[in-house]
Amino acid sequence: MRLRWFLVAGACMCFPPAADGQEPDFASSLDVATRVAVQSILDAATRDSLPVQALRSKVLEGVAKNVSPTRIGQALAALAGELRSARLALRAGLPSQALEDGEVVAVAMAARQGISFDVLQTLWESRPNGGSLEVPVTVLGELVRRGIPVEEAAALMTHVVRTSVPLSLAAQIPGKFDGALSAGRPPTAALLEALRTLNIPNPSGRRPSG
Repeated sequence: MRLRWFLVAGACMCFPPAADGQEPDFASSLDVATRVAVQSILDAATRDSLPVQALRSKVLEGVAKNVSPTRIGQALAALAGELRSARLALRAGLPSQALEDGEVVAVAMAARQGISFDVLQTLWESRPNGGSLEVPVTVLGELVRRGIPVEEAAALMTHVVRTSVPLSLAAQIPGKFDGALSAGRPPTAALLEALRTLNIPNPSGRRPSG
């Protein structure tokens, strides 16, 4: 799932040539002012092992929307800060595991929904086989964004992870929830209906009503 927000600044130099690792199509899409605004932020992100592609995508989104270089740089700096905090939290919680860019992005977006790292820590510790956290954390954040209380959404996703529900099914929960919600069900009933539709046992044992 892609980042949904538009970001916002910074400073510095020109992009190095593609031989230094910069993508030609990315560099050629930027004018000089935008390059100056974002280069140092991207350089620091590379040094800190942040998801650089996610940052580049946001730069290109800003360019496509004709956002000013200053605002693009400001938004990029803000996003880089969120990703840096997310990566530090993941590293503290999972000190021996290689971190995927998608996991870092998902944790950053979950934090934006007010989901604390303590909640995420419980989710991380529930993994029976050390699998990727990208889908569970993304779905958790999406459910909270849709109005499901953090505790309820976290309990559900912890249950999903512990019981090894296929990630391809878990990823469909928000969409099925939206469908049930549009049919007039209240949020909790819509979530239960989504689980029933996907044949995912819900941790509460309740059944959808209505």
